[in-house]
Amino acid sequence: MIKNSHQTPENLRTKAARGVKWTAVSTLFSTALQIIRIVVLGRLLAPSDFGLMAMMLVVTGFAGIFGEMGLGSAIIQRPKPTRNELSSLYWINVLFGAAVYLVLLAITPFVANFYSTPALSSMLPVASLVFLFIPWGSQFRAILQKELDFKKLSLIEVSSAAIGTTLAVALAWRGWGVWALVYAQLAESAFRTLWLCVIGWRRPTRPFLHFSKMDLKGYLWFGLNQVGAMSINYFNSRADQLVIGVVLGPEALGFYSMAFNLVMMPIQKINPILTRVAFPVFAQVQHDRERLKRGYLKMLTILATVNAPVLLGFSAVAPLAIPLILGEKWTPIIPLAQILCVYALMRSMGNPGGSLVMSIGRADIEFYWNLGLLFLVPTIVFLAGTFGKSIELVAWTLVGLQLFLWWAWYLFVIKKILGSILKDYAITMLKPFTLATIMALITYFFVILFPSSYLFLFTTVGIGVLVYLLLNYIFNRQNLIYLTKFIK
Repeated sequence: MIKNSHQTPENLRTKAARGVKWTAVSTLFSTALQIIRIVVLGRLLAPSDFGLMAMMLVVTGFAGIFGEMGLGSAIIQRPKPTRNELSSLYWINVLFGAAVYLVLLAITPFVANFYSTPALSSMLPVASLVFLFIPWGSQFRAILQKELDFKKLSLIEVSSAAIGTTLAVALAWRGWGVWALVYAQLAESAFRTLWLCVIGWRRPTRPFLHFSKMDLKGYLWFGLNQVGAMSINYFNSRADQLVIGVVLGPEALGFYSMAFNLVMMPIQKINPILTRVAFPVFAQVQHDRERLKRGYLKMLTILATVNAPVLLGFSAVAPLAIPLILGEKWTPIIPLAQILCVYALMRSMGNPGGSLVMSIGRADIEFYWNLGLLFLVPTIVFLAGTFGKSIELVAWTLVGLQLFLWWAWYLFVIKKILGSILKDYAITMLKPFTLATIMALITYFFVILFPSSYLFLFTTVGIGVLVYLLLNYIFNRQNLIYLTKFIK
């Protein structure tokens, strides 16, 4: 049986703080590695290479949801899983991974024909090999997260990212093209799985040769609800790349995916510092509505205070930063990146809601929510991409949809779980958004004045940071003090 998950408020707060610290350290190093990877590979590879990789990732990312089957989250949510249950869950996860690999092999010709891109016929079978080994470590990762052991998780993530980045740069430098991205992803996943297995198989709760359908009771239903929610959400969130790849081709998708990856980096790196810790923490206080409410609003406060200046600030300096960092060939993505910054900011505010819903064991809420979006998002994005023939129009469509969905998510999900907190919900985000917008406008003024150089780029970023801190000190000092204490 996994360690007793019951925690006093003090112990839980201490473990949560330690988890946030280690996740932040991991995020700092992995972000630096990702920036290096994007900058170097952006100069060594063609936009079409990134487009091919994006096409493939749409397929493998979707398949990965079924390989996991949501069983890791089910283990985190369940208070005290037994060793028998964990063993049954482990072997069913390995079986699902192998099944996903065989399915991907079978559909490879159809994927290549769908995109009208023959190169995918050779790429997809190689990239799909990850499903044969990732399941061997996924349960151990979930257990470490459940026990808030983010120190080990952080070390694993950073070292794996370092191996992937090093291999990608080395292969791209030697002219391997898109295969540099494929083999780097394989190496990173393999190393991560190996390290998780080394840790997991030395634990008392390690799997043994046992399987019983009775052990899956509750877990499989929870997992299936999450798989349904995640698969539909993934399709909805990737509908833009799917449409662009089919309608406009690999090069246009390469431009779009580069802009999208640059903009989404803050969400993918900053938000998990809290959300990865929040799920197991919320799960342990799931019956205390007042504590859930306080924790949720604190998460929103921190995310809005950090994400708003980062995303809106990047939008302001994009005309100066993108050509300098990535090269002149990426200049066409500047307006696209600026639009996507607005989309990413609104989307980032919805992330804590997922941890909240999962923590109370209501994966079905997320499933039905995403099922409703399935009839809305792909249709609108498809119409925008097909008739507009423009990646910028697709981006503006996402902004409009996200604004509508932000309100609907509060009304139909958050309000039902935490009660009527609209005033707190709005105030939490209004001040950081307003101050970040003022900062972005001032920063953009300096971008127009300064010539294109690294010196002026760093100077402009520095001005933006100082302006935002000053504005918070004057108009939002309490929040600034809270954030400082949180960082300490």
